[in-house]
Amino acid sequence: MVGNNPNSLTVASPISRLSNIPTDKAPKFIRSKDRCHIIVRTPIYDAKGNLLAYNFRYTAGEGSFRPDELQRKHVKHVLIGFYIRRHIEQFTQDNALAMTELPLSPEITKFSKPIPANRFILHLQDRQDSSASYQHQVNKLKRDNMTIAADAYTIVYTNWFRELRSISYAVIDMTKDVEEQFILAKNIVKKAPWIKIICDRCDNQNLASIAFEAGADYVCCPTFSKDIIKKNFNPYHFKANRLGYDKILAVILELLEDRPNYDLFLDLISMRNDIKVKIPFLLDFLQSDITPDYIYTDIESSLYDIDTETLHKLICIICLMLLEEFYMPDAEKVHYMRFEPVKQILIRAKCVEELLTYKSGEVDVSWGFTVGLSTAISSLYAYTNNIIDELLTQIEARLMVLFDEQPVIDTACKIAKSLDSLDLEYIDGVMMADVFGRHDILFSYENAITWTSSFVTMMNQKRY
Repeated sequence: MVGNNPNSLTVASPISRLSNIPTDKAPKFIRSKDRCHIIVRTPIYDAKGNLLAYNFRYTAGEGSFRPDELQRKHVKHVLIGFYIRRHIEQFTQDNALAMTELPLSPEITKFSKPIPANRFILHLQDRQDSSASYQHQVNKLKRDNMTIAADAYTIVYTNWFRELRSISYAVIDMTKDVEEQFILAKNIVKKAPWIKIICDRCDNQNLASIAFEAGADYVCCPTFSKDIIKKNFNPYHFKANRLGYDKILAVILELLEDRPNYDLFLDLISMRNDIKVKIPFLLDFLQSDITPDYIYTDIESSLYDIDTETLHKLICIICLMLLEEFYMPDAEKVHYMRFEPVKQILIRAKCVEELLTYKSGEVDVSWGFTVGLSTAISSLYAYTNNIIDELLTQIEARLMVLFDEQPVIDTACKIAKSLDSLDLEYIDGVMMADVFGRHDILFSYENAITWTSSFVTMMNQKRY
């Protein structure tokens, strides 16, 4: 009698091989503990507000919430996760540069071309090893068109001083001894005049002002000073649209009421057919994840058919577009969402909205975008008058009432502001109190960046 062949393709196997594996030992997908997340994207700009690059800071794995803990094992997670698998433009916009502080590792050379290298500024970590092999790697990256930055201490107190030809930017950390670093940086520039000075960690406008006064070429700061806003102000547009400058704030104030009637908004755009023709495209973007149960004809007829959350977001965006016109050169009146302070406000507003979606059972999410925008809108008013001052005061008072009634909205706004200024101690307290979780905060900010970048790209397509 021929015995059963256990390897036969025709034998009936009563028990699957996998069924012999205990359930608790079955193969499972395990998320890498070294997976990194974006903490913040901060613009680097000159004294006129012109953008150089965005400075991206990342967590050092799943257990971290600090930007200065990255190790070599995290490099591939950052490069693949944010510059290769998901293209760099998902987090910036077309042709924008990204700067990140990373330790040198073979992965940087390996992935330099798909990053792409010509849009990436590698910021060498503090006291980066300057042995011959690392200097050779930097020279190779430079030949691949990657830009290299290093902090003043690293350049002066290590052998990187011998490789000045490979370095384009000297970075000053404004949280350390500023005077000493500027002395070192200026000595570096005397030796290598092509090197520009970037002041990092200008977490508020006071530090940014100090940096520019001391001779910095660029600052890394989440906000823009009134002086920079004024330099971009278009007085000719203001003379022709003086009333609109005030009305924008009145429209935003109306959105903060419990039951706005939108009359001020309709009056604001009543003579702006160029804005009205953009509304269908804006609605397509804002409603991309839902199927509207109405057919849009015009804003007056469809006003109450649009759901409240989408309508308020649409009105906020149109207000930003109209306000941005006061900072556009006359030749660029057809392009919107190019002024960097406007993009920062968009990220703030979207981040607050994303945070509130995690508390949708406790709070009305439709407040999110409007409230987030309202907390930062005053930064776009370079010049004020009595009417504007009064409207800003009323907006602030209304926000205070709203925060008292719904503290979770207040917390969401403070988180968004704290991320910008890297006030991570406050966020630690929020997580310890279990108001918002770590992943809620990180994914909210990341989603805000990707949404803003997609929106900016959409607004700058040829049809607009």
